[in-house]
Amino acid sequence: MGDLVIVSNRGPFSFTSEFLNQVEHRLENGKWPSPPRFGEGGLGQAMSGLLRPGAWRTTWLGSSMGDRDVDVARGHYSHLFQGMEEKGLAPQWFPHIEIDPDNRMHFRYGEYDFFMRFVFFDTPHMHSYYSRFANGFLWPLIHLTRPPLFYKKSSAFPRPEFQKSDFVQYTSSGLTFANTVLDEIQKSGALMRTNEETVVWNQDYHLMRVSEDFKGLLRQEGIQSEAGKHIHVGQFMHTPFFNIHEIQGLIREDKRGRIKARVYDPFDESIESVLKRVTWGLLHNDFIGFHTKEYCDNYLEALEEWFPVDIRVADQAYEIHRRGGVTTVGAFPIGLDVDKILAEVAPGKSLDYEVEERNLRKWIQEKRGRGKVVFGGLERRDFTKGLIERLKVYFHARNRLRESDRPACFFQITSPSRMSNPEYRRLQADLDQEVDKINGRLPEDEGIVHLGGGIPAPENYRFMKEVDVMLVTPLEDGMNLVAFEYILSQKYKSREMRGILVLSTSGAARVLRMKKFGEEDGVVFVNPMKPKEAGGKIADALDRGCRLSDRLIEYVETERRVDDWAERNIEAILNARKEV
Repeated sequence: MGDLVIVSNRGPFSFTSEFLNQVEHRLENGKWPSPPRFGEGGLGQAMSGLLRPGAWRTTWLGSSMGDRDVDVARGHYSHLFQGMEEKGLAPQWFPHIEIDPDNRMHFRYGEYDFFMRFVFFDTPHMHSYYSRFANGFLWPLIHLTRPPLFYKKSSAFPRPEFQKSDFVQYTSSGLTFANTVLDEIQKSGALMRTNEETVVWNQDYHLMRVSEDFKGLLRQEGIQSEAGKHIHVGQFMHTPFFNIHEIQGLIREDKRGRIKARVYDPFDESIESVLKRVTWGLLHNDFIGFHTKEYCDNYLEALEEWFPVDIRVADQAYEIHRRGGVTTVGAFPIGLDVDKILAEVAPGKSLDYEVEERNLRKWIQEKRGRGKVVFGGLERRDFTKGLIERLKVYFHARNRLRESDRPACFFQITSPSRMSNPEYRRLQADLDQEVDKINGRLPEDEGIVHLGGGIPAPENYRFMKEVDVMLVTPLEDGMNLVAFEYILSQKYKSREMRGILVLSTSGAARVLRMKKFGEEDGVVFVNPMKPKEAGGKIADALDRGCRLSDRLIEYVETERRVDDWAERNIEAILNARKEV
């Protein structure tokens, strides 16, 4: 057994006043509290296998997102957790926290058993580091994998907004994360167990400088002897990586703007200098994982453009030789919790969700009963998802289907996301406006039903089970697991009753193309920026009777398992060569 520290911007659980007050009130009145949602996001599902007792002593370290996290971490609610356990609620049906002698939080809930650690930031710092730099600057820029004109054509895709002060906060946050990781492995005793391995696994674009800071702290603390050799550091990027050639125009425009402003700052930061820093920061991991080879290649091209590195092919990965060490880079497409999803869409499990005072399943079935082809969409409300373009794709597909007297309807479900960011609030307004515009051109019964409150698991999988045409049409997406979830949702339906998957630029599309899946397997690849063409391809596929194939479902069921993905990543981190 070894020590594993998962580091992410957001952890699997947070404690709020509303949540804890509700628990206390119900216990005082002899009522059982409602079980909370736990780790429902994609990252929570990806890490679920590592949170159960097994080969690793796991700690999950993430930013505090709840107003009572600090009180729970200090043991102020120990009486409440103890009371729940005495009544048989925790940890079987409710989280249970124990504060150990080193003030570490031992978290148990159902089958999960791990340690949890919060990283605390004040609100202005979090807004600057997370909302403005990570999500306002890095997020849109890191999705620029194609010519900027492609994104300028999309009214919803914002321009990356850069402010030097936000980058300072991002840098400060990376150092805070690194210090907290070091403190955690010291408290856990990992540094004393030199006969076992310690893995620090950083997640995503929020933490692109953490490995550099963490290794600097190890040197500063003199942890480079026997203990240091057993510490392995890796990172997985859940996003794409920008194409260095396609962002040169943005870099030049930034330089011209700075010259024109005539503001003298001998230590000024620019878009280019910041991207150099985060690109170099990633290189301090022993292993970096991306979803696809294309993202790996984009990262390697940025390194070659900016730094004196030597890149070599090593088996099915790359080794980057630089002064001071070696970093391995490889493509590991993420998977999903296959067994959990299949259990939720098995025969006998049906959609049972109330929305707008209507049962969603009955609503869909009423439309299908009137001969309509049911289109569906389901995701977080983000400008990368191509939502505005998707509405136009449906409009043209519906018009083509009408030519052969096949009416259609469209249920688009989105969940609110990053609403503190003005670009995301603008997207919501633009989306509502476009829905009204298109619905004004369609018969009421064939219009777009936009449900903007999201839908929880497992009802989301059962919603997909009801859909004939699943539209997954991002402008660019690191992976997009909705595509694979939809494929699994159709497993228990007969071939002739299954739907088709409409898929655009994403890691999922790249993976399925590489595996030679296409329209004969029920996958229609489209360009959402050409909605009329995309709509025609969808109508043609339906006319030809395309349906998801057994071959495709078997591939996702056997090859896209998230536990396998996690194990392969950790194995790659452990086996990465550290020294030249």
